[in-house]
Amino acid sequence: MKTLINIFGCGRSGTTMLDLMLGNDANTFSLGEVYAWFRPHRKHHFEIICSCTSKERCKYWMKIKDLKEDVFHFESFNLLKVDFLIDSSKNLNWGIDNNLWALDNHIKVFNILIYKDPINYIYSMWKRGCDVDETIKGYVNYHRRFLQTNIPFFSVKFEDLVNDTDNNLQRLSNIVGLKFFKNKKDFWLKDHHHIFGSMGTRKQVEMGSSYIRLKEDFPEEFIQLIPEIKKKINNNKELIKLLDHLNSKKDNTLSQFIIRKPFWYYLYKLKEIYTRIFPSAWKYNQ
Repeated sequence: MKTLINIFGCGRSGTTMLDLMLGNDANTFSLGEVYAWFRPHRKHHFEIICSCTSKERCKYWMKIKDLKEDVFHFESFNLLKVDFLIDSSKNLNWGIDNNLWALDNHIKVFNILIYKDPINYIYSMWKRGCDVDETIKGYVNYHRRFLQTNIPFFSVKFEDLVNDTDNNLQRLSNIVGLKFFKNKKDFWLKDHHHIFGSMGTRKQVEMGSSYIRLKEDFPEEFIQLIPEIKKKINNNKELIKLLDHLNSKKDNTLSQFIIRKPFWYYLYKLKEIYTRIFPSAWKYNQ
């Protein structure tokens, strides 16, 4: 049966890396953050630039880029001649919609949420100039809204994935029906064709060589902030509750579900119209 694997998570949480690890298989195609092609909000989203050597004229994207979004996954299976598609868009509106489209088209769907330990996530954003309080707020908002959708999912903690990659990758592969093999984690050895997503991970694919960094050392400036950050985390009851819930979704059997469209879904629909007309000037090579 044709299978769509959605990967959700906050930005800088390893969604692209997990996409490409799972996609390291001849019968699997990693799409990347494909939602941005259909619902552009930055100027570089109006052009397909594949991670392969062909880039603008990728033979695979030439086949599928003009499909309508509600049949995109359904038609892509046959056009790409694969049984598995991996979509790491992580956009919640897109996730709601493509789960519903998959049901209509009798496509099997698995949703995986990857999340970082809050301190590591805060550091990922802090070193890029983001405010700690705003980062915590964004982290909570994303996961709260994800749970509000009622999308069925399995979770994996980023730190678990990088510290025990083979076991966690095998667990996820078994869940979604993918073959697991030695060196599956070495995603940079395959000629992938994903679009958008993490530039750092993309460069690893383009170079064809890499390694999985187990832990990033914090600079002294950030280390001095950790006691106060921990206090903020421990005082945030919603964050603690969210983490408990995410930790419990590692091996649960998916049950009956009804996907919801919360009120913010419709607000985002309006925002999508605005950003298509007035996209931000963020550059692709940043």
